[in-house]
Amino acid sequence: MAKITAVDQKIEMDFAALGLYPDATMQIQAIDNESQVHQWVKFIGYIKDRSVLTTLPVQDGKGMWIQHGQTFVIRGFNGKYAYAFSSQVIRARADPYAYIHFSWPGSIEIQVVRHSLRIDVALPIHVSRMDNTAVATTLLDVSTSGAMLDSSVDLGALGDQLRVELLVNLGGNTLKINIAATIRNVHTKEDGSGLKTGIEFANISQNDLLLLSYFIDSLAQKG
Repeated sequence: MAKITAVDQKIEMDFAALGLYPDATMQIQAIDNESQVHQWVKFIGYIKDRSVLTTLPVQDGKGMWIQHGQTFVIRGFNGKYAYAFSSQVIRARADPYAYIHFSWPGSIEIQVVRHSLRIDVALPIHVSRMDNTAVATTLLDVSTSGAMLDSSVDLGALGDQLRVELLVNLGGNTLKINIAATIRNVHTKEDGSGLKTGIEFANISQNDLLLLSYFIDSLAQKG
């Protein structure tokens, strides 16, 4: 069972205060779409108090058709805040460059993502060691900054690098996160049946950090 050991703080702020850089990953979801499908786009820029500009989502190698006036919920992560707001499509074009103009949000809801937020779980995951051998381990807890692993074999020494693979289900689609990590501590389990290895995530892309945040949030909701 997942257990939250810290609580996120929800507040509101102006979109411009997020300080987003071009190419930041965003997730959009049409609120009138019963399938609850999420699409991924890239932030291009904004005209303050007028519009937010993103790329056009792609499906089957082509830009999707987006209806004028359609309302979407837009979510993302800026490295500190997980944010969400609703916005209407002002214009969507596929040529000569694919983009969407969304209406300027009056306010956005943000959630302060604390590195101390850690979810207790018991999930099987795969970890690759420095010699590229894959090891089946159990994820004992996870946060946006690291995790604790349970394994029957040694995963490495302090400072060694690992690759951790997580599967995230978003809108019925299974997405894979492959994160680099560094071993920070290793302890023998109390019953002597294996090892507990504490790892710190490193060099996480903004897209993977967003997925990791949703992964943690979904675990918290199940608890």
